[in-house]
Amino acid sequence: MINNNVAIILVAPQMGENIGASARSMKNFGLKDLRIVLPRDGWPNAKAESMSVGAINIIKEAQIFSSISEAISDLSFIYATTGTLRDMNKNYVLSKNLEQDIPINSSIGIMFGRENSGLNNQEIAYANKILVIDTDKNFTSLNIAHAVSIICYELFKIKNQTRDDLKITNQLASQAELNYFYEHLFTKLDEKGFFRVPEKKQQMSNKIRNLFSRIDKISQIELQTLRGIVTVLTSDK
Repeated sequence: MINNNVAIILVAPQMGENIGASARSMKNFGLKDLRIVLPRDGWPNAKAESMSVGAINIIKEAQIFSSISEAISDLSFIYATTGTLRDMNKNYVLSKNLEQDIPINSSIGIMFGRENSGLNNQEIAYANKILVIDTDKNFTSLNIAHAVSIICYELFKIKNQTRDDLKITNQLASQAELNYFYEHLFTKLDEKGFFRVPEKKQQMSNKIRNLFSRIDKISQIELQTLRGIVTVLTSDK
């Protein structure tokens, strides 16, 4: 069974009406954890409240964050939605196959990007996988509220289903724990002169994040092992 409170994360949404419509879709399909990162027009937003109608409670209880890392820190598995292929070595899953992919008994976040350009590659680097909604290949662009509605419907169909093949015996690492690992790793790499070209440090950091994010459903125990490896390899002893 997946948790009822899957987090819907809107990154830099531009129109209050789309935020309100997204909240309505969430309530239609039994979700209530709305997180918003840097809304363009600030918060609270009167247009979001007006559009939400019966889902005003979701708007009132929405959490506002100044960064993606803060918004996902307590979550274990993150999907990033996109309508276009990206030049990133990251695994994709189609919305129609979400049932076979989504981890059960885990805290999950699904990110949606801004209306005019979606999520950029740096933002997608925070995700474990890319989630693609099935559309006509000649027109893949979806209104953000429509995209939220489709994904919420897919979650609604599977939220009470249990799949033996996806049972997890070890607790997944949270994004906060993963970020702590990345900070530790990047600090040690910096000390060893790995980032030789300063202006390329962010790009290299994103590539490293993508590399580790492809380790499917990493547990807390496995992450502790990785941290131990980094510590031993960088020790002066």
